[in-house]
Amino acid sequence: MANRKPPVLVSACLLGEPVRYDGGHKRHAWLVERLLPEITMVAVCPEVGIGLGVPRPPIQLVESETGVRARGVEDPGLDVTDTLNAYGRQQAHDWLCGAILKSRSPSCGLGTTPLFDADGHETGLGSGLFAASLQAALPGLPCIDEAGLDDPEQRERWLEAVRARHRMLGDVGR
Repeated sequence: MANRKPPVLVSACLLGEPVRYDGGHKRHAWLVERLLPEITMVAVCPEVGIGLGVPRPPIQLVESETGVRARGVEDPGLDVTDTLNAYGRQQAHDWLCGAILKSRSPSCGLGTTPLFDADGHETGLGSGLFAASLQAALPGLPCIDEAGLDDPEQRERWLEAVRARHRMLGDVGR
């Protein structure tokens, strides 16, 4: 197998890119300073990827009769559910070896994103729509969020799973 580094999808805000709804970022020092040299990084911001600008109105996950929807916080008429789901499937490349996603995000959260009812009351936690679509399209893809990267044991388990997937896939190229 060639010495290529494993391709890993990374939430762009964690890299320090100013792509969040408020124009900010959530740069994760360990990711940028320690992990990036070991991976082939594939930066993605799902909300920018579906055409929402920066800055943009915030969205939240709302439970409805038809399932969980990604709707505007101030404008419930803004509904990006279908586009986020489609974008997750579109970015689910079979050559990916892992993903690092932003916790609590309505796009990228991994079981950490607040869910709301139609009246705006928090009802529990769920996964962001992009993250859920990505995981559904690529079952077994090692995924972690920045909180997981802060836990050395969880981080090491994730890294080993990424390396194992990379060995399994071989150097498939792009």
